[in-house]
Amino acid sequence: MKNPLIIILLIFTNFLFGQTNVSEKVSESFNIDNRDRLDSIAKQLNYKGGDKIKVLTIFTIDEEGNVTDIKARSVHPLFEKEAIRVLSLLPKMPPAKYNGKTISQKYSMPIVFEIETESAKKQRLKKEKRKREKELKKEKN
Repeated sequence: MKNPLIIILLIFTNFLFGQTNVSEKVSESFNIDNRDRLDSIAKQLNYKGGDKIKVLTIFTIDEEGNVTDIKARSVHPLFEKEAIRVLSLLPKMPPAKYNGKTISQKYSMPIVFEIETESAKKQRLKKEKRKREKELKKEKN
């Protein structure tokens, strides 16, 4: 019974100390290479396109803004490992402040990995191709 209470308190402290851009940074750091890695994990574990896997994470942002002490819980250790890997790639974050001093702060954040369907993958690849062609066209002009 202590775990749900701790998670609720950690989420509450997220809002108290104003660290709202963490989830945005995680989304930004999850790029195309990571999507391919996730797809290979999903195939290995017999997941299908459209499946969603939730990974609950707890980590600390220390006084210097480094993400440390990352822990994860999920349906399979490979998804936990991937969530830890993605969080460890985060850049330095602004540390929390309390009474004007920077402090080390724990955060709780669920990460939901969604396995890409074949049709969604085709659409994404088409968009990426158009974007690359557009960038090449700009460079030539």
